[in-house]
Amino acid sequence: MTAAGQPTSILQRKTAQGKERHQARSVTLAKAMRISVAKVARDDLDLALQAIGIVVEDVDHEGALAQLNEGSLMCLMQGAGGRMGAAQLDPGVVDGLIQQQTMGRVLPQNGAARLMTATDAAMCAGLLDALFERAAQTVEDDADRLLLRGFSFGAHVGEARLAALALEAPDYRVIRLTVDLAKGTRQGDVTLIVPALPEAAANVPTDGNVTDASSEAPRAENLTDVVMHLEADLTVELCQIRVPLEGLGKLKAGDQIALPLGTFPNVRIKAQSGKCLGTGVLGQLNGLRALQLDHAPHHDLHPQRRADDAEGLELPVVDQSAEEGGASTPPMIEESPQAAPLPDMTSLDALPPAVEAPESDDLSEPPALPDLPPLSDLPDLPDLDSLPDLADLDMLPDLKAG
Repeated sequence: MTAAGQPTSILQRKTAQGKERHQARSVTLAKAMRISVAKVARDDLDLALQAIGIVVEDVDHEGALAQLNEGSLMCLMQGAGGRMGAAQLDPGVVDGLIQQQTMGRVLPQNGAARLMTATDAAMCAGLLDALFERAAQTVEDDADRLLLRGFSFGAHVGEARLAALALEAPDYRVIRLTVDLAKGTRQGDVTLIVPALPEAAANVPTDGNVTDASSEAPRAENLTDVVMHLEADLTVELCQIRVPLEGLGKLKAGDQIALPLGTFPNVRIKAQSGKCLGTGVLGQLNGLRALQLDHAPHHDLHPQRRADDAEGLELPVVDQSAEEGGASTPPMIEESPQAAPLPDMTSLDALPPAVEAPESDDLSEPPALPDLPPLSDLPDLPDLDSLPDLADLDMLPDLKAG
């Protein structure tokens, strides 16, 4: 007899030993990840990167969301059949990868971690794509190969809440790699969250082709459709009113607030950050409250300069034809069809004859004037009063002539 749980027969012992040797030689998911991450970093980035710890566990939806960390770089990964996964990199790992790509060397971590951006995600997207592709080719188990194959970088996610909205599968497999960069210069975690395959798809052998097997998995929309179905909270702001703090504290249910003139029905649409996204008009549609957005004219955002854009500008047609002899004529604007015709001009023959001036042989003598009435008929004017004596001007200085 042997200890509890140990094979009791020679056949069982040999079978167990053969199984252990086969498992030692086979490439499991953890081993495939360890090999792939080192080769990808060496071939693509010329970086010495080693996985010093790997944890693989199956979790439910809540367990997958618990892996997300706001301070890390979070990316959505899109797989075959519309399966949506995620990848998360510690800030220290991200900074080391960017330093290697920009400066050719990794510097020790110094200072607090910074906020991750979409540029960081773009710099790390190639490493994530190559890691999934190489690991899917390296692993031996068919189910693990189906699990990893087809995943590629989708989009950067700045908040864990948005990533949680995109991850909808009931079960996930979490692969956490603790990596060492540049022989101990930096260390951090790379976490891969992959949706688990259904039982029917996991039990189908691949034989190097996963098209039929992956088609049995529940299909989902692509990344664009998933992002467009995410909920976005918008605030419709009618106006802003300044109220004293004392008056604000006295407000109660039923009180009425007078709005400034000209505010209704024009409103502004704002995001949660307070940024104004546009304007609109409040109204009703089929008995429900509705908001009609104001759209900017197309030509304001897209200047039209080509000849084929003239149709949308409603401009008069310009005739630029050249005269004979090669001389070009100034552009003529066609008459508008709504313009009324000009009236006919009166013939010059119908005008009265011009009055001729009298002829004079001697132009040196002025013409005779008619007789004027005598001036004796004018009324007598009264005599003017005598003016008072003026003061002497002795005080004025003498002026020298010349």
